[in-house]
Amino acid sequence: MFFSSLLVSWYAMGMGEERYDAIVVGAGPAGSAAARGIAQGGFRVLLLEEHTQIGVPLHCSGLVTPRTLEEAGLDNGLVLNRVVGAHIYAPSGRRLTLGNGLPRALVIDRVGLDRALAESAQESGAELMTGGRLLDAHREKGGVALAVRRKDAVQTLRTRLLIGADGAHSRVARAMGMGGPVERVLGLGAEGLLPGADREHVQVFVGNAVAPGWFAWTIPLGNGRVRLGIGASRRVKPLAATRLFFDAYARHLGGWQQGRWTGGVIPIWSKRVTVKDNVMLVGDAAGQVKPTSGGGIYPSLVSARLASQAARVALTADDLSERSLRAYPVAWDKTFGREFRRGADLRRVYKTMTDEDFDRLLRIFGAKPLLSIINRHGDIDYPGGMFRRMAGATPALWAFVRGPLRYGWLWR
Repeated sequence: MFFSSLLVSWYAMGMGEERYDAIVVGAGPAGSAAARGIAQGGFRVLLLEEHTQIGVPLHCSGLVTPRTLEEAGLDNGLVLNRVVGAHIYAPSGRRLTLGNGLPRALVIDRVGLDRALAESAQESGAELMTGGRLLDAHREKGGVALAVRRKDAVQTLRTRLLIGADGAHSRVARAMGMGGPVERVLGLGAEGLLPGADREHVQVFVGNAVAPGWFAWTIPLGNGRVRLGIGASRRVKPLAATRLFFDAYARHLGGWQQGRWTGGVIPIWSKRVTVKDNVMLVGDAAGQVKPTSGGGIYPSLVSARLASQAARVALTADDLSERSLRAYPVAWDKTFGREFRRGADLRRVYKTMTDEDFDRLLRIFGAKPLLSIINRHGDIDYPGGMFRRMAGATPALWAFVRGPLRYGWLWR
């Protein structure tokens, strides 16, 4: 703490400083939405982004539900394609097709989403600073002091409230002693051409020999273009997993012409500290990522809304204590807690499954009663309710839920 204070003070010598009611670090969906929400309350807000271009580099597949765009306050101009279901492949080659022909999800311009939200934040009154890298932060009387490097110069910024929306490796979380994710999945992804790609279905590939602890996927963009990705845990490097994936599914991936690969980290949700005095975390920085699929855009947007609501109340009362800011995690738990705890239980089960289990599970899911439940109640934002119905309808699923049964969520 002493070193941090000395460092920030040294940086500030001979330089101007700016003061804000709130500084949001990270201009992804969570950060921009949080900045927008607080600025709408009439507060002075800075949205700080370390990259020079919003949304670049791309680290997300961009598969969302319509409610995501509604939450973002954006129209369908970002939609590139609509999908009606998914083909899921087990290691044995068994395929399960989900969907009943109705639109299920949207494939969006992911970079465009980030830019539109950042513009919306500015239109609401937030200031945007790009190319500004957070070096350090420490709490001081009345708020938090930040050292930020921009264009080879370092300046001090001061704020009553600091919000970390700066991803899985959040500097805000580290600087303020708020820890990090318990589990991370490493991933690689690229956009490219895949001749003959199904325009209406996502493809999902599971198996420990291909993507241990996670899965691989293709998401159609239309006109033969797809977003392809793979994730892996259990200390398997994504590049090695990618080679195994292409070897195992050569028939499905034949003719693939890739663009530039990008890597990313998926911080799997676990119970986390998301507020301290003068500090909040949202989005990936708070681990607000679905344990089942790694999807985080919709939860991040809702979390940003809840955080900004609590922030406006706290700023108005000039009480930025942890006790005051706890209104945010309390509201988050009411909104997502049950769903995310179910997802964490399902993740524990998923990590214990063998390749033979994956094959058996796809066979069970393919039975008409379960397939009907999936197609009727499937929801990628809230999958827990569907799994509860499935487990109650099919005794054969009990073999796969030994861990979650200890917590009893299947019947709640």
